[in-house]
Parts: sequence; C-alpha cells; structure tokens
Amino acid sequence: MKKNIRIFSILFLAGLMLNVYSSIPALAQYIDNENSFFSYERFYAQLDILNAASESADVRADIKAFMLAFSGGIYDISAGDPEKAKKKLLKARALWPEYFGTDFLLARVNEDTGNYKLSARFYKSYLNELKAFSEGSYRISAPLMRRITPYRIENYDGAYILVRDRLKARGIDLAVVQPFYTMPGFFKLWIIFIILGVVYAIAAYGVIPYIKRWHHINNPPEGSWVCKKCGTYNLNVRIECEKCGERRDGQLKKK
Repeated sequence: MKKNIRIFSILFLAGLMLNVYSSIPALAQYIDNENSFFSYERFYAQLDILNAASESADVRADIKAFMLAFSGGIYDISAGDPEKAKKKLLKARALWPEYFGTDFLLARVNEDTGNYKLSARFYKSYLNELKAFSEGSYRISAPLMRRITPYRIENYDGAYILVRDRLKARGIDLAVVQPFYTMPGFFKLWIIFIILGVVYAIAAYGVIPYIKRWHHINNPPEGSWVCKKCGTYNLNVRIECEKCGERRDGQLKKK
C-alpha cells in the first residue's frame, strides 16, 4: 500500500513538473507578446508605407494630411521627442479619428511622460475604435487601415486584456475610464464657449450700440442738439433736423 502511494506521489510530482515546464514557453510567449504589443517599434515600419502612400494621387487631401502628421509623430517618437510627437499625433487624430493606431500611440506617449490618467483615456478610445473596426463598422476606411498597418492588426479581446492589466498595475480600473472624447470637462468647456459667444453677441450688437447711441444723443457739441431719429447734429437755432425734418420736440415736420 505504501509502495503504491509512493509511486502515485512520484507520478503526481512528475506530472506537475511537466506541466510547469510545458507552460514556460507559453508564459514566455505571453510576456514577449506584451512587450511587442506596447513597443513603439512595431509602428516604425509604417514610416515608409505612409510616406509612399501620401505621394499617391489617389489619396484624398485630408487622408494625405493625416499620413504626414501621423508619420511625423512616429518619427518624433523615434527621435526621443515625445512632446513634439503629441502635437502631431493630436493633429492626425483630428484629421482621421477612426484610426485606432493614433490613440494607441497617444496613450503610450502620455504614459511615458507620466500622464497616466490621460493615457488611460487614450487607451480606452483606442479599444473602442479597435472594437468598431473588428465588428466591421469602418467598412469604407477599413481597407486603408489595413494598407497602412504593416503588422497584423491585433485582436480586440487580446488587446483589451493587455491594456486592462497594464492599467491595473498602475491602479487604474479600465472599466470606469472614459475615452478621450468624453473627458470630464470637455462638454462643459464647449458650453462655456457657447455662453461666452452669446454674451459677446448681446454685448456687441445690443448693449454697446445702445450705450454709444445714448452717449451720442446726450452729449452733443456745445451749441448743438442731436436728432433722436437719425442722430444728426443740428445747431440750437434750428427747430427741425436739417437731414430728416424731425422737430426738436419730437414731432415730425408737417408738410
């Protein structure tokens, strides 16, 4: 009986060790995939592709401008200038917001410069766009996305896990992160701009002209009076406005 238990224990330990060793390549592959996934280097191959595509006469002007801005951002990253890269990538994003690669790079650049909260928002935006792409929502632009992406476009589920775990390590819960375009304060800022615009319009076209007219009528040159109808200066000796015939007492000239 003891012999059987000993044999079973040896087989169990051997099986356990075999399982551990067999999982090492898979674990190493996961780590390698993670490092490759978050590496800038997988985007470097896009420089030549983007530059060549931007020279094509078939490419629309706005997409061409996107390619130049995006490739410029990648170049600045490779040159070690993240602040310049941010500006160019934000410009590229504004030109073509559907492309998930732009938000991914903005997430990485902000992450490397210590702005983890903004980085998380770009990661969330990236995942939303990648999901829309994988679900076929970008039927018109999808071929171009594939054309300018030299690496195999990542699977959404796998990308979500990698991003979620990366943010979790920094104490950020991906589930509650808002994507970049719905950042807190974004809509408030637009509301403030609208209110300021309305106030300016009221002041510029209502209040200020009224104040100027009031000041003009009530402060005529010495020896003159101002016609309230047309604003013309008249000498005090005149009873009627020399321009419109309005009487000084407010009665129209009787013909």
